[in-house]
Amino acid sequence: MNLIKQIGWKKMLLAGAIKLTISLLLFSCTKTVANTEAAGNVVPTPIQVGTTGANPETTQIVYLPNPTGGNQLKAVLYIPSTSVPVPAVVVMHGSGGLWSSTDSTNTKMASQFKGWIDSFRVHKIAALFVDSYTARGTKTFHNMVPPNSLPIAAEFVRPRDAHAGLTYLRTLTVKIIPNKIGLLGFSHGGTTVLGTMVDADAVAKTTAWSQISAGTTYTNNVLAPAGKPAEGGFVAAVSYYPGAAMFSYFGKPGTPSDGKYVNYAPMLIHAAGADPLYTGTYTNWDNNKQISSYDGLIQKAQLNPASAPITKQVYSGAEHGFDGETAAGTDANASVLARARSIAFLKQFLYN
Repeated sequence: MNLIKQIGWKKMLLAGAIKLTISLLLFSCTKTVANTEAAGNVVPTPIQVGTTGANPETTQIVYLPNPTGGNQLKAVLYIPSTSVPVPAVVVMHGSGGLWSSTDSTNTKMASQFKGWIDSFRVHKIAALFVDSYTARGTKTFHNMVPPNSLPIAAEFVRPRDAHAGLTYLRTLTVKIIPNKIGLLGFSHGGTTVLGTMVDADAVAKTTAWSQISAGTTYTNNVLAPAGKPAEGGFVAAVSYYPGAAMFSYFGKPGTPSDGKYVNYAPMLIHAAGADPLYTGTYTNWDNNKQISSYDGLIQKAQLNPASAPITKQVYSGAEHGFDGETAAGTDANASVLARARSIAFLKQFLYN
């Protein structure tokens, strides 16, 4: 009888040791994941959500109603592996479009966006990458100015696309937390972020909305700012190297008292220090003081108590598009730092 008891106690001790070992291994793995993001003290801690019995991650092409009419908008929906609803981000591509330049089928995303999926995977964030271009007959949209830019204007057309993405994500209540959705955009998509996050009611005016290029004022095909959905807008937004002057859509660039800009939720703007859009040396557009347009837009917002905070980060020596597919050297360093800052900024609002 004593021998049987001794054997039983030994089995219990062995089982406890095995459980302790497994726990230590799991804790060790979690810490390793936390340190695989960009180096530096801005690294956000990964969120561990629904790791037990989680559904596998999915990436698929979906279609959205075109808010300006015509063909449906194509989009790529990414859902991380999770057993509970997660927050999400709508992503607006730059003037190079959403798809790889070598892909004629418009089904393979550019590597820049695949890299963002890698970041979203770690932090359990879903994403909807909205293609604003191919439904409107173009794959890229470089260096376009009014009137040619008006059909895909970042200031008032593409914000409607962003809202279409927001509305779609809110239908996925089993997978997405409907009131925890942020916005992210690059270059032309970064300008789209600025146009999307404006409080349309707060900046409404009785005169026609317009844009100015080469001394000509355009009002035809210039829409008023896109009003956010009745269910509410985005909780926060990140804009990479935008054209902040916006052809004087919200008033003269660099002149806070001219025009009006009111953003309804917090924003983070990443400015490339060597970017012609930031330094004022970009000759294809008319705003010859682009550097002041960033601060001018922020100051316009600060003049209005209803505006939410805007944070600007400048990356010295970085070029326009530093988050792109071929970033190296200074651009690559800026990309790593900006991406970590972006995730940390968004998570303040997506998980709180």
